[in-house]
Amino acid sequence: MSIEQRPAPGTMREISRYIGKYKIVSLLGEGATGIVYEGYDPDIQRRVAIKTLHPHLLVGKIGEGLLARFKREAISAARCFHPNIVAVLEYGQHEDRPFIVMEFVDGISVHKLIKQRHRQGRAISLKRTLTIISGLLNALHAAHRYGIIHRDVKASNILIAKGGRQIKLADFGMARLKENSDLTMIGSLIGTPRYMAPEVRFGLEADSRADVFSATRLFLELLKMLPENTKCPRSHLPQIPCMSPGNLIDYSVVYPTAFIPVLVKGLDPDRDKRYQTVSELMTAIKKALPRLHEQAEPDLTEATAPPDEQAIDEPPASAEEVKSITWLLADFTGPIATLLMEPYENTGMSADNLAQQISRKIPGQERQQEFLRRWRLICLSRQEPTEKKESKIFPDKERSHPLLEEMLSKISSEFAHYVEPISKTLLRQGSKKTTNAD
Repeated sequence: MSIEQRPAPGTMREISRYIGKYKIVSLLGEGATGIVYEGYDPDIQRRVAIKTLHPHLLVGKIGEGLLARFKREAISAARCFHPNIVAVLEYGQHEDRPFIVMEFVDGISVHKLIKQRHRQGRAISLKRTLTIISGLLNALHAAHRYGIIHRDVKASNILIAKGGRQIKLADFGMARLKENSDLTMIGSLIGTPRYMAPEVRFGLEADSRADVFSATRLFLELLKMLPENTKCPRSHLPQIPCMSPGNLIDYSVVYPTAFIPVLVKGLDPDRDKRYQTVSELMTAIKKALPRLHEQAEPDLTEATAPPDEQAIDEPPASAEEVKSITWLLADFTGPIATLLMEPYENTGMSADNLAQQISRKIPGQERQQEFLRRWRLICLSRQEPTEKKESKIFPDKERSHPLLEEMLSKISSEFAHYVEPISKTLLRQGSKKTTNAD
């Protein structure tokens, strides 16, 4: 099509019909900062996707920042040649508006898929979930090899081509180029809180482990959509300490038991304890697959004490005692303590026998002994001698609890990491309201 056939430059009709040489076919999507169109390249006669920024945002310092971020997206994505990454074909300017031309993916985003299935009351199969996650991790692995951290992995940035087999990662607008840290501050806190790694949320320098967190969060969201008749044992995800409420993790849902350790480690707020690469995450998922249909243990020969070792008159552990054992176990095993306790629920064991049995799940004999020593201290702290009960010299509010002091000291040192200036004050106030260590 010749230039003469086009409307006058700068008119609304021109903007609505053309960007550069590309004819605008339809609107694909619009966000707070930009618009994505389906376009047509007349030279080579193919469909393309065209992304441009809202003109009213391209002014002042905010405009400069958005322009830098927009160009960074083009540079980052153009470096990544991979079947699972949306290819960038061109970067240009039209009437002082920048635009990026990308390959057109005929399909839907994972975000739309989840919304559609939820609205229709339909599930997402495990096979499709694994296809999506596999494609995403392959894309991230390639990007990381090129020295690019995506930092905005979320359901709306992952496209599924028609047929469902081809997965494409898009939108490198928040990507960080390792060799150019000057650009990382623009939009460093822009993103979707649900998928955002804690270090990104707090404005810290993010590396590939931030993408590991986001990919695991998406994996969790897809597993939530599994059909109810999926034939594999399922469990509740244990509470992950220090997880931001903004990540919106639903602990009421049951997930495939084989994937629980993968999800817990991939979502660890401490990036040093997380999977260090997407390859590690991918390997962990693959290793979990053969265990998907295994029945959840428990090994009753181990979970239940033999009759001669268990006193007949000992009452079963109370809910408070089970909770105390779980909290104590968490000090030795971390967030999987709840998962380790599940096989021992409703076995009718006494608290002491339960502590003995669960201690075997702790690696190392010395740590097992330390666990049991601390459990005995908890038991002693709950006992109140008769003479002290009757004595007015030791009223309840002044009675000493050595274990409570020990726990408060430990909690104080950990709590200070988050609210250092006022940690002691908050703990002192809390200890006045309860003498229960849990």
